[in-house]
Amino acid sequence: MRFVDEYRAPEQVMQLIEHLRERASHLSYTAERPLRIMEVCGGHTHAIFKFGLDQLLPENVEFIHGPGCPVCVLPMGRIDTCVEIASHPEVIFCTFGDAMRV
Repeated sequence: MRFVDEYRAPEQVMQLIEHLRERASHLSYTAERPLRIMEVCGGHTHAIFKFGLDQLLPENVEFIHGPGCPVCVLPMGRIDTCVEIASHPEVIFCTFGDAMRV
């Protein structure tokens, strides 16, 4: 699978992880008081944990789950309103691609 395989580069990933570990070693954060990085998109959260990226980071860096991306947390009522507005022939409705798929 060309599209997938071209992104599989373990050597580059390990170089990047070593770079992150080296940079993190200069931070004043500890395992007891870690640097917390919030991921805000469920897709990012899924990828981070599916591929074990959280396990590759130093113990003074941790991920916390954010509220979700604006599209993912869009209330159903808001989507219904958007559909109603977009149903008018004189309206050109523009939004992010993710929201359009929803």
